[in-house]
Amino acid sequence: MNWIQVQTFAEGPHTYVGIEVFLPQTVEAGKRYPLLMLLHDHGEDRTQWMRQARLERYAEKAGMALALIDGNQSCFVNSVTGYAWGDYLVQELPEKLSGWFPISREAKDRWVMGVGTGGYGALMAAQNAPDAFAGAAAVNPVLDVACLYGTDYEPKPEYLFGEKEALVSQGYALSPSFQIPVRLYCDANHEEKAKQWAQNGAQITVEAVDAENLLEEAFQKYVEGGIQV
Repeated sequence: MNWIQVQTFAEGPHTYVGIEVFLPQTVEAGKRYPLLMLLHDHGEDRTQWMRQARLERYAEKAGMALALIDGNQSCFVNSVTGYAWGDYLVQELPEKLSGWFPISREAKDRWVMGVGTGGYGALMAAQNAPDAFAGAAAVNPVLDVACLYGTDYEPKPEYLFGEKEALVSQGYALSPSFQIPVRLYCDANHEEKAKQWAQNGAQITVEAVDAENLLEEAFQKYVEGGIQV
């Protein structure tokens, strides 16, 4: 695949960010490609997906573009302190990518997938902006950010979400009721909790993946079975 590294200023979070963009090796003139956006976990950066999964072999076969996005430990949501990472993910970045590259502008050709706290961010994007994506996926996602309070998590959850007691009123609570298809890929340590959380969600599918090959197996399953290009 063609690999393009981008450094750009993001208006929502008011900072420069890096993006890794992958496009099919042979780009057809006039064609716009479907896009899968990949979100990293806490303590990681956009290269996590490149380091832990052979992305190109599956994306090239599917004929789709990839965007690996830096979130600066934001969980990819708008923070109470005014850094709009959620708006950047849902609105700003897709518009820029489709302007810079032969990537489809249509929501029906766009998916978002994340791991850990990036999984939470992907699910929040699906929950808050279902019209922006055709579907979403999360790998061992954080399903309730309340669990981050009282830990050594940095930045402190209060800086991102405000007081723990206000998570619901501030809009940081996830609900299993989605308007678009959602897939959760979980290892043995996370699968049962995910199934319990998702049991009332008609649009949610939970699939088991091997912990030792977590991201590659989840990515392969989603690209080959969870996305209809």
